[in-house]
Amino acid sequence: MMQMRMKAKKWIRRYPQLRYILSLIYSRMLHLRWLARNLLTGYRPITLKVVEQRIRLYPHGAIPEALYTNNFEAVERDFVIAFLKPGMAVVDAGANVGFYTLISSVLVGMDGWVHAFEPGRLTFELLQKNLELNKCQNVVANRSALFSMRKRMVLRVDPVHPRLDGHRFIQSMESITCPDPRDEIVECQTLDNYFLPLGKTVDFMKVDVEGAELALLQGAEKILARSPNITILLECTQNRELVRGFASRYGFKCFIWDYKGRILKPAVYDEIIITGSVILRRQAWMGI
Repeated sequence: MMQMRMKAKKWIRRYPQLRYILSLIYSRMLHLRWLARNLLTGYRPITLKVVEQRIRLYPHGAIPEALYTNNFEAVERDFVIAFLKPGMAVVDAGANVGFYTLISSVLVGMDGWVHAFEPGRLTFELLQKNLELNKCQNVVANRSALFSMRKRMVLRVDPVHPRLDGHRFIQSMESITCPDPRDEIVECQTLDNYFLPLGKTVDFMKVDVEGAELALLQGAEKILARSPNITILLECTQNRELVRGFASRYGFKCFIWDYKGRILKPAVYDEIIITGSVILRRQAWMGI
């Protein structure tokens, strides 16, 4: 049976167009399976184990479906679970429906705290519902985007992936020539303005803000300087060279998670950032 599978895979690789068609069919089958699951269970929340505890997510939005069908961000999730410890301070920038927020809430415990930022109205409502479902007591949810200054901007749907709720980006009002009925006016703030009055430092930050990565970091210069041991899990889709330069100026080095060895390994930013998330730290972390 194993040899037959290997031969089939080798044969399919010879025909890229066929491979593409089969991939579409497989994705469609997974989506139908997800729809069937929700109908049969009355949209019962999905459950995921985090260490010795469990978190639950309402089955609405792209992330719960990706968790159910494709083991969403398995490596990144494994690192977060390995890294976070009780008492840590966490920022979830681009929290979406709260998957990483919930993981962080469980791991840092009542001696730690999590500040989640999600600008989209409907997505933020789902975030709040998931926090209530899990009875989170150590999370502050903010309906705002993070940027380099405080201002109002427009949250737009990605025309390439309109169905994916995580693919939304902010754009200045002045630059919009063709308004879309799905556009939302959202408030932007900076991490410095948010945290400096609180007198806090940050241990861990997950950044998934669909192109606003550089602006977010520019608005966090003081809190980054105040937090010498901060670790950043960064997905970067725009201004990659400028983000690399910013990180270098503030002493950050690039790493990837070796889930087998349970350590962070040095990595080349330009190679990793194209295919996924990078981990930024000022010094090595030897794992658990």
